[in-house]
Amino acid sequence: MSIPVSGNVRPSVVVGLVGTTLVWYDFYLYVGASAVVFHHQFFPYLSPFAETLAAVGLYGAGLVARPVGGVLFGRLGDRRGRRPALVATLLLTGTATGLIALLPSYAQAGLFAPLALVALRLLQGLGLGGAWGAAAVVAVECSAPERRGRAASWAQIGAPAGNLLAFAVVSAVSALLTPAQFVTWGWRLPFLVSALLVLVGLWARMRLEETPVFRTLHASGLQARRPVAELWQEHRGKLLSVVAITAGADVVLFTFSFSYVLTLLNAGGLSFSAMLVLAVLAPLALIGLIPFFGAVSDRYGRRRVCLVGTVATAVWAAVFFPLFVAGRLAVTMLACVLGMAAFAAMYAPQAALVAEAFPGRVRSSGATVGYQLGGLFGGTLAVFCTSWATHKFATIAAVPVYAFVALAVSAAALLASSRLVEGQPA
Repeated sequence: MSIPVSGNVRPSVVVGLVGTTLVWYDFYLYVGASAVVFHHQFFPYLSPFAETLAAVGLYGAGLVARPVGGVLFGRLGDRRGRRPALVATLLLTGTATGLIALLPSYAQAGLFAPLALVALRLLQGLGLGGAWGAAAVVAVECSAPERRGRAASWAQIGAPAGNLLAFAVVSAVSALLTPAQFVTWGWRLPFLVSALLVLVGLWARMRLEETPVFRTLHASGLQARRPVAELWQEHRGKLLSVVAITAGADVVLFTFSFSYVLTLLNAGGLSFSAMLVLAVLAPLALIGLIPFFGAVSDRYGRRRVCLVGTVATAVWAAVFFPLFVAGRLAVTMLACVLGMAAFAAMYAPQAALVAEAFPGRVRSSGATVGYQLGGLFGGTLAVFCTSWATHKFATIAAVPVYAFVALAVSAAALLASSRLVEGQPA
């Protein structure tokens, strides 16, 4: 079946970038607020230990909700269209985040305040669950085969862009307010910025037509009636491969992040101003590297580029901690630069690789469910395992060890995933 290529590539790229930037902006914002603000505003009646558990529980609840959101919005994308799935995920995620800014504190509303925060976090998690997959599928289905890697890679830029945006907004608000003002009411302002991102995303999505693939499926009556069931029954091997391939990148994002590297560099004597510069330059570098490696994957193949990046990132995780312990700061900083390049090579092709792994009938479900399960078994599990191991063995070496093992699993899955057909007809 021949599918025409859409001229709708630019709006699809903008939509993917805005949607995933919103996802990661919310992620970094919520994590920061959990540590600094939420225990004052929503959990003052709990012991310090219970406050921490409550914040971690809320964060975990959002992540556990993501696979459920992947199932719901993946099915919506396969049954009703990619465009409705995109609009629904953006509205749900942005609205839930914006409403967090309007919540009363525990002092004002009692138990309703933390319960409402939990409910909004769950809704936010559901929206996050479908956002990445919807963006990747639309970019792939609106692009020519020889350009899918670069087009879909813009959905991956959301991670560094969201990190940078959260850092910039929180820094700006903090600089304008006193610490007491920020904890009392100023923390709400960064959450309201999500509403602006939603407006930008909706503007782009109003210009976005349905993808040629779904239009053809709809016109011919070939849509899957039960896409999630069909995905599991007929494409289980591909789904499990996608879970294993994407889990390693999530481990790096959630544990072996740039904040971890900054902690090491700080302990090694790097000045605060130098770390501040690195905190800005690192995501900027990734924003430039990701579309580059997306384009490279168009030329040399998704699996090949992703495999090279995964192996290089695993080597980086294995040698970085010994380099730091050796006390050679210049070498350590060079390792940071090489690590960002390796991670970009691994991360950039994954959007197109995952979306191309599944046929059009179940592509939305396959991409969203596979990616979110990878996040659940990768990033979410890694947070708790590395935290436990760090306290158990009294060393942060547990982080690179765990990351190396997870990346080795991802590399093995890439080597074994010959059934993931690159450049197959959309």
